[in-house]
Amino acid sequence: MTKPPFSLTPDPEMLYLSTQHSECLMRLKYAILSHKGGALLVSDNAGNGKTSILAKLKMDLDEYYAGRVKVVFIDHPTLSPIEMIGEIGNQLGTDLQTTEKIRALNSLRDRLFSFYNENIKVIVIVDEGQMLRERRDLLDELRILLNFCVSDSFLLTFIFSGQKPLDSILREMPEFWQRLPVRYFLKNLNYNDTKALIKHRLKQVGASEDIFKEESFDGIYNYSEGCPRVICAVADLCLIVGFAKGIKRIGFVEVSTACRDMESSGDGFHYYAYLKSQQIDMFADTDAGETAPVITPSVSMKKPKKSIGSSGSSVDSVACPKCAEANDKESMTCEKCGAPLYTKCPKCLTLSETFTNECPVCNTNIDVERRRAAGDLREELKTLDILEGGYGLWLQANNIELGEDESVIIILPKGNFLTPGPSVIPMIYSGEGPKTSCSIVLTDKRFVLSFDDMIVSSELQHIDSCIMSDTGNLLSRKHFLHINFKGGKYKIILPYRTGKTRRILDRISTYIQSVMLK
Repeated sequence: MTKPPFSLTPDPEMLYLSTQHSECLMRLKYAILSHKGGALLVSDNAGNGKTSILAKLKMDLDEYYAGRVKVVFIDHPTLSPIEMIGEIGNQLGTDLQTTEKIRALNSLRDRLFSFYNENIKVIVIVDEGQMLRERRDLLDELRILLNFCVSDSFLLTFIFSGQKPLDSILREMPEFWQRLPVRYFLKNLNYNDTKALIKHRLKQVGASEDIFKEESFDGIYNYSEGCPRVICAVADLCLIVGFAKGIKRIGFVEVSTACRDMESSGDGFHYYAYLKSQQIDMFADTDAGETAPVITPSVSMKKPKKSIGSSGSSVDSVACPKCAEANDKESMTCEKCGAPLYTKCPKCLTLSETFTNECPVCNTNIDVERRRAAGDLREELKTLDILEGGYGLWLQANNIELGEDESVIIILPKGNFLTPGPSVIPMIYSGEGPKTSCSIVLTDKRFVLSFDDMIVSSELQHIDSCIMSDTGNLLSRKHFLHINFKGGKYKIILPYRTGKTRRILDRISTYIQSVMLK
């Protein structure tokens, strides 16, 4: 991108001319070219694009009149009458060094006559006019300036711009309202214009118009209600979120994150990732009496790589998505808080930093794909589910609590006299420990073993290895699951016949290996 596409500054080159904005611009030009004297621009809400249209108008007038135009722009209208006259004169090149209103008006009139004789057009734009609600005295003075004219035309054209209250103020002053024959009322954009605005701004800075997925426009439109300023603010934050997550396109998840951040402080990681990429020294501890850290942006604006693929390319360090600690790129978990640093795409097996929901290589939504894979595995193991999905009471009786948004795939409970169940053999330094009955709980996030009144649990992302092995010959082959995580190494045995045990262990090990980290 040649520059930020969603800046909130009134840049006329970035203005998206929707149908209503084009109509508004045309009416303002008509008021000026036909010497109507005054025009009114009112918006339903702040941020509808009034100031941007006025900036575009000024740029077009400079081009049309080839520099033979003087545009006075008043964006702080809460002045005294003499200060307002003085400010207009000052922007027209006249230094009105007087506190007498009549002398100031005469000097301003003389200046306007000189411009008229030189065939120079004068336009006075008063923005934020709603601030004049309690300033009838100033409105009366501005009305008097509208009377500055010669036989065939006005010496200047006034454009009054503001929000809804400006309209009600002027309607209460018929003598003023009647002098503004050209009027336009801006409203929020519709869905199609919201979408077109985002694409237009991306195109203007040389970016792909397809950065935002189709689903993202719904979220931005619903949150912004079509207000251009809010649209740009959310879209800008979406880019920051997407940049921090290392994804190629903005989807519904990123829009939701941006909208949530607009309403609250959020976790702030996307800001951290952006500032980190600019090599900004923002991590020094500062107390009230210390000097704030120096911010030194890097010249380079290139995005660092966020994935580790088959090519072996990687970044020098990885920031923890939980505590923002910088870790060595080879570390799988954060050295400070233990949170996982990478996650594996279930579809193409690419490793990505864990703060992304979208694979940077195949664009798969990792969370959605994991839920799908967990659902498929649950369906495959449904015939073994002797609890028939009634997990709540069993988990409660065995003192196992599920985390937030954690769902059970299968529970293989400890056996009894009538029904055999799984067994586990702890792997110790001297070899194998004693074989004991156990319960196995597999969720979409954890692997849990319960045996000898002890519960051993590990997040799937923290599992170091999970492989299936077998012993014996073709007729008496036995299959085992070897699982290794921080709590220890364990050999798991199922009580079913050979083929059934192999299928179950194969499904579980494949799920952990392919869908999760290892």
